[in-house]
Amino acid sequence: MARAPHRGLPASSNPRAAWPIRIAAHAFGDSRPAHDLFVSPGHSICVDVLGEVLIPASHLINGATIGQVEVDEVTYWHVELESHDILLAENLPTESYLDVGNRAFFKDNGVIDLDAAPDAPFDPRADTCRPFHDGGPIVEAVHHQLRGRAPALGWQLMEDPLADLHLIADGERIEPDVEDLSARFIVPASAQELWLMSQTSVPKNIGRNEDGRTLGVCLAGLSIDDGLGLRRAIALDDPRLRVGFHGVEDEADRRIRWMNGRASLPKSLWAGCRSAFFLRLDLATPALPRWVAPLSDVVAPRDKFASLRCV
Repeated sequence: MARAPHRGLPASSNPRAAWPIRIAAHAFGDSRPAHDLFVSPGHSICVDVLGEVLIPASHLINGATIGQVEVDEVTYWHVELESHDILLAENLPTESYLDVGNRAFFKDNGVIDLDAAPDAPFDPRADTCRPFHDGGPIVEAVHHQLRGRAPALGWQLMEDPLADLHLIADGERIEPDVEDLSARFIVPASAQELWLMSQTSVPKNIGRNEDGRTLGVCLAGLSIDDGLGLRRAIALDDPRLRVGFHGVEDEADRRIRWMNGRASLPKSLWAGCRSAFFLRLDLATPALPRWVAPLSDVVAPRDKFASLRCV
């Protein structure tokens, strides 16, 4: 006998654990799924890789046809059978509900654990109907297949060496003057809040390597000059560069540092500057290519997905 445990929740308390994964129509093949399918991050998809295996949706995110979407609230429904098995959701094989310690999440359980997530960590002792994989060569092979299919669905890899690099100073956008991989911004010295912004990419999502970090631009140098005698080179390991920066890396004879697309530059960096100053960034390498959605997919996430009901 099938049961349908479910629960609605605001997704703001623990967004990465609560935001659903969107699997675009035809991501795995014609009509697989037949329409966009939304599942919880830990919900496993059944994929045939020299035999059927289960892979959590969150481990299939590729920055294109499979991604996590922001929502204000979400309701998750799971179908529970007498034993763990495979169901078709929008014509895509997925798993039925498997109790691995999160039954208290669902409201029909009697006592709801308000802090529980829609998915619990996988228990290797669980009696799954297919072999379970959340990494390794099998998952990599599926990623390769998904990347190969994405262009046929209208996705493109865009090359932009500076990844739309710009500043937001007290809410106002400032564009750079650019030469090769150097960018110079003219910034009012009175600025109180400065954010370095760019588009981002994930190396793993474009097949570069297994690096799963979200990367914006890669800095090789950062300096400030007010044109009146104040010249200040900012070390890449300056402790003030914290929010939005990955760790400093050594590369050959230089140091580099990636930012994550939204990095804070505290105002102590330009203390003593008069009127305005030049902020110069020298990039170590062109920004990574990034997936760009087909026009039909370009919709503001919170406008389209304010509330979702997911399997």
